[in-house]
Amino acid sequence: MGRMIRLVMLAALAAAPLLAASPAEAQRRDRNPVFRNLSVDITRDGDLDVDFRESGLARRANVEIRLRAEVRAVYRCATRAGVVTGGQGDRRIVRQYISERSALRADREGRIVGSLNLEAPPPAAFCSRDRRPILVRVTYDDVTLRDVTNNVVVRLEGRYSERIGNRYNPFIVFDRRDDDGRHGDRFRIE
Repeated sequence: MGRMIRLVMLAALAAAPLLAASPAEAQRRDRNPVFRNLSVDITRDGDLDVDFRESGLARRANVEIRLRAEVRAVYRCATRAGVVTGGQGDRRIVRQYISERSALRADREGRIVGSLNLEAPPPAAFCSRDRRPILVRVTYDDVTLRDVTNNVVVRLEGRYSERIGNRYNPFIVFDRRDDDGRHGDRFRIE
């Protein structure tokens, strides 16, 4: 009888590692997803680009990522030469919340490397026939990156603002009034 008990105990000890999770698998289960290496940039077109990495995910997990921000886009009427003229009637400010979603898949290590882009909203037609609306300034506030699947949220602190050139004259824009209606100055975009 003693020999039979020893055989059963040895069989149970041999099968125990097969029934339990491996240390690497147990460590993956205990991970919490986290965003890392966030970088924010505003392009020459006024778009907000956010590059990010997320780690601590399950292997090959499908994850939905959402980028959301409040945008304030200032449009002015300009001639074909890129000269911004006129008074308050030649300016439109578009303010709204915008968002972008993307479905990404984690790699074997439980990581995602991705990028999301928010575009400045277009204005309604407001310029006279010989002028075109151009984006002269864009500001992004309350920028939030969210992993919807795992409920992980990162708020990007600060305000992201940029003065923008235009396609008719991408290097110089003459703005005779600042965003708040006061007299502005000329600026050069390099």
